[in-house]
Amino acid sequence: MMNFNFIASNRLELDDFKDIEIFVDSYPNFQTVFLKDEFELNMLLQLIGIEKIIPQELNGSKFSKYWDLSNFKLPEFNEEQLDQFHKKWLEESCRENNMDEYGNLIFLQGLSKQWNKMRHRLIVKEN
Repeated sequence: MMNFNFIASNRLELDDFKDIEIFVDSYPNFQTVFLKDEFELNMLLQLIGIEKIIPQELNGSKFSKYWDLSNFKLPEFNEEQLDQFHKKWLEESCRENNMDEYGNLIFLQGLSKQWNKMRHRLIVKEN
């Protein structure tokens, strides 16, 4: 499994991605989503209505790539909408239905509204 960290901030410095401790200090509300590969990430992004995002390489970093979602809004799900989204995600991805899988995406219910008000929304992939 690969770690894809979703972050949002009004301030963005690519140097923050050179060190894990700096990253955690700079983006304390990051949410890690565990996915098989970038194909699954693209599938997830399409399900939330974000298409054709080209990853950018991060050289000399603890992270290998980032996807800039700043021009898009994340879905602001209520509990029922998240349940429906989760069901569709399981159908599309053929992933196992368990609490870990559900917890992987629960931030879309709790943080999206706050994150959509911020200037920057990114996904960074750990090496």
